[in-house]
Amino acid sequence: MPSSSPASPEPLRLAFGNAAADYERGRPDWPDEIGGVGGLPAGADVLDLGAGTGKLTRVLARRFACVIAVEPSDEMRSRIDGGETLAGTAEEIPLADASVDGVFCGECFHWFDWAVALREIERVLRPHGVLVLCFQMPDEGPYIPMPEEGWEIARRYRRPGVASGGAILESGAWRAPFDEPSSPFEPLRTESFRHVHVQTADEVVARTLSTSVFAVLPAEERRALGAELRAVVPDGEYRSNLRAEVWWTRLR
Repeated sequence: MPSSSPASPEPLRLAFGNAAADYERGRPDWPDEIGGVGGLPAGADVLDLGAGTGKLTRVLARRFACVIAVEPSDEMRSRIDGGETLAGTAEEIPLADASVDGVFCGECFHWFDWAVALREIERVLRPHGVLVLCFQMPDEGPYIPMPEEGWEIARRYRRPGVASGGAILESGAWRAPFDEPSSPFEPLRTESFRHVHVQTADEVVARTLSTSVFAVLPAEERRALGAELRAVVPDGEYRSNLRAEVWWTRLR
């Protein structure tokens, strides 16, 4: 089993707290159908691991009686408003052994140290517990509907040689640990749910600023980038066709 993600430098994966307000404002919500993946009953105890600002936590809280959100960033965690909230990481989950029936991860598993995180997830899951990995993907159109002039500006601010989370995700390498003969998990299964993300111009800019390669910038640079982007993104309604791509499995 690979020991870690191949391109997830610590400053990048922990940078999202710098952009917590933009993350909450600009990132799309999750379809409610995700709570039904894996067939857990309403009385199940579930963990939202790497919860961010709680976008997936809120979906889970509408379905399950007990939801625990674990997130390392104080800034992100302060915006979670559903369920119990704890400081922690995927590599050190602050829960007892066999304490939850399901673990959900929204837009974050590719940032984990996969081998360590999966051992921790196995530890906190009860027998035959469910693991659900969720990712927002573009569906017949751009993820961020920004004019090309805006992307030209963004490219000027991007640090050379820094791989974004999208590149790590699209590599598919994060799925390799589940194919190992020694994996305690069943083979991954996949489902997807189409939905539409409706945004204002300000929200389009916020979504861009919440990307890891821009969240890691110093605050002054991020403000300057935001101002330049807002100047070229016209007022109006922006619609992105998205697909919530869900990979799930359970303990053998």
